[in-house]
Amino acid sequence: MNKQEMLKSIGDQEERLLFANALDQAAFALRRHEAQFTDFMDAGKCERFLERMKSLGELDILSFGGIEDAERRRLGFSPKQKGLSHEAFPIAALQIIPKNKKFGQTDLSHRDYLGSILGLGIERGKLGDIFVSEEGAVCFAEAEMAEYIAANLDKVSKTAVLVTKLEKAQAVVPKRTESRRVTVASMRLDGILGEALRLSRGKAQMLIRGEKVNVNWATVTSASYILKTGDMVSARGLGRFRVGEVGGRTKKDRIGLELEMYI
Repeated sequence: MNKQEMLKSIGDQEERLLFANALDQAAFALRRHEAQFTDFMDAGKCERFLERMKSLGELDILSFGGIEDAERRRLGFSPKQKGLSHEAFPIAALQIIPKNKKFGQTDLSHRDYLGSILGLGIERGKLGDIFVSEEGAVCFAEAEMAEYIAANLDKVSKTAVLVTKLEKAQAVVPKRTESRRVTVASMRLDGILGEALRLSRGKAQMLIRGEKVNVNWATVTSASYILKTGDMVSARGLGRFRVGEVGGRTKKDRIGLELEMYI
């Protein structure tokens, strides 16, 4: 593995440092013959790093964030002969709820939870997704750091909270999606984006040309890009959705399509 050669193509300094760390973890996995893991990072970086590391055939490489469609993930590396699964990732889930909802704030936001946890002196890379609901929040974190958070987080904003470490199987994440059925003329990105987010085709094309639309966390600038089942599409500041099952054609020769909208 030629680390310097693999780093050459990355211009962004922050991303370059993250990729250098990922390559270090890959090298440690080979040297120590045991699984190694990076900090959490956004899913887009994970996808780009996985693509760049395809040539490392002696390693199993996975990304995971505690649940299947996590937006923040860790990369894991393990020698091929040992294998690697999601269960091996040292990620823990914490449930955070107000001690007394009657006297606590009822409008705590993602920013409130994140700020209070970081206020404990924790780096952002040690935290995964935080899912907020009316009852409280579920936060994913590196397993060792989760122990520290559970022992030390007693307030979110001005609200006293209880923090409980959950078994992975018990980590109940609030429902974040709703299903929507649409019909489209084709599987082109601009048409499906417009239907999903209720935009005109012209507005959808402007967003795509303006580099504000990602497919599977990678920026796509072609309005005619063809989507397929399973693709994750996001428009900056407007929302995201996953392309679901493609149905048959209607009497007007349009394609029936299931979309999983994130709410």
